Order: sequence, then structure tokens, then C-alpha cells
Amino acid sequence: MKQILIAFEVPEECYAAYEEEFDFTVSLGAPMTTEELLEVVDQYDGIFVAGTRVNKEVLDKGSRLLVIGNNGVGYDNIDWKYATEKGVPVVNTPTQVTETTAEHAVALMMTTMRGIARYDDRVRRGEWGTPIFTDENMELHGRTLGILGFGRIGKMVCKKAQGLGMQVIYYDKFRASEAVEKEYNVTYMEFDEVLANSDCVTLHMPYVPENHHLFSMETFRKMKKDAYLINAARGPIVDEKALAEALETGVIRGAGLDVFEEEPKVYEALKHLDNVVMTPHVASAARRTRVLMAQEAIDGMVGVLRGEIPSNVINREVLEK
Repeated sequence: MKQILIAFEVPEECYAAYEEEFDFTVSLGAPMTTEELLEVVDQYDGIFVAGTRVNKEVLDKGSRLLVIGNNGVGYDNIDWKYATEKGVPVVNTPTQVTETTAEHAVALMMTTMRGIARYDDRVRRGEWGTPIFTDENMELHGRTLGILGFGRIGKMVCKKAQGLGMQVIYYDKFRASEAVEKEYNVTYMEFDEVLANSDCVTLHMPYVPENHHLFSMETFRKMKKDAYLINAARGPIVDEKALAEALETGVIRGAGLDVFEEEPKVYEALKHLDNVVMTPHVASAARRTRVLMAQEAIDGMVGVLRGEIPSNVINREVLEK
């Protein structure tokens, strides 16, 4: 019977369907660290992690590894290129996070643009009201949302934003087909054009080296001065020091962040600004969604161990040889 390590605590319902076929070991409490993983990885045919860094050392130590699962769409915590060299498939959760992450991005957008967190804080401190013609906030209806990254989540954000009365433009390295653009009633523009024409820019691209600090002070200066930035993608896409400066000096009006450069560390200056709303990388944090995510990853892992080629293998070439 093949051995699978789940390196974080999950409900039994996530893997119950496969208990007669595979032997599962579930780590209780906080997700295992890389160091803890190193101590036991050589005992397992598959490991399922939630953010734990699976580096070259872990991959070399895992002499029995046949598959690695990651509980999320992103997999930058796994050295998947080295895993590919070693012939180890990596699976993720590409579909089950879509709705929830899109909801969270829109919630950040609404909270940030309408000043909800700022007003909540003022009410708690006994303050009331705001100038009649305040320019602290912006309504969403009739405004333009720029989506950078028009994959599953970007498309879902598009639909939800249009439901709020927003116009949507987008940029993606791989432009959608004319039929898709018509289906979503969305307009393609080049990257800089999206920045210049959007009242709010929301990020939904993967983190790859060429996207590191894609949003720098130079980028912020290409945006409208009253524009907002939403990041529910990956932290290192945004230079947090530059973002803090842009927010402090009025280069842009506000930001909503669910992800950060060096999680769980947050750039100190951001903590003291009332025009940024922050959440601790919890866009998919709803129990039903988290169960479905775990099931999607485990389904993929089991498929690999059965000799199949599941749709959520990110390095399919290792199985197609």
C-alpha cells in the first residue's frame, strides 16, 4: 500500500474515499516546516503540502517520491522545475479556488474603494460622518476595472465587477480569443493602456521571475492618481516599499492586499496607512472551498499513483514520456 503524507491538518472527508487503497499520515496542528518534512519525506510515495517549501534538498531526500500535491493554485513554494528534472509530477488545485478567490478580490475592491475599513475604525473611535463632498472614496458603478491576468479567476472577477456596474478592460500575455472577449464583454488593451485607463487595477497573474516587482514606483506613476490596486495573486509581484510610498504621497489613492512579499511579514509602513486594506492570504478561506481544494489535489495525486495523467498536473511532460 502506497504511503501519502498530508503535511497539514485536514478533515478526514478530504481523503476518506481513498483510505482503503492508500495509507494516509496526517500532520496535526500547524503545517509542517521544510525542516520537519526533511526528517520524514523518505518514508512516503506522495506528499501533500500547504505552502511548505519543497526545495531541492527535500526532493533529493524523498527517494520514494512519486507525486507532490500543493493545496493552492500557485506552486512557487515547490521547486517544480527540479521536480520535473527528477521526474516527479506536481499537482495543484486550479479550479476549486476560482469563485472564492474572485469573491475576495471583489470584497477587497469594494472595501478599499468605498473606505469601509477606514469608516469602521472611525466609528469604533467615536467619530462620525464625513465631508459631504469627500474625495476619500470612489463608487464602483460606472467605473473602469482593469484586470491583469485573464485566467479562471480574472474571468470570474470580470463577471462579478460587471454585476456591480463596472466596465472591464484587461491585459494578458496570452490574449483571449475574439469569442471569449465577446462572451465576457471585455476589451483588451496593452499593459500600460490598462494602467492609464483603469480606476482600479486587480492582479490575477501567476508569479514568475519576469513578474517580480512588476508593480514598482514607475508602474504606479502610470496609473491614475485616484486609482486603486488590488492584489490577491502573489505578493512579490508588487514592490511593497514602492507601494507604501505611492500610497503615502498620493501617487495612487488606495490598495487592497491579500498577499505579501515575505509572508507572514508585512512591510512596516503599510501597517500605518488607512488607505490600504490587508488580509492574511485568506482569499480561499471558506471551509467548503478548502475541503474541495484538498479533494482536488488528493484526487490528482491518487490519479498519478494509479498511472493516470490527471488534468491538474502542472508538469505533465514527466507523465507523457
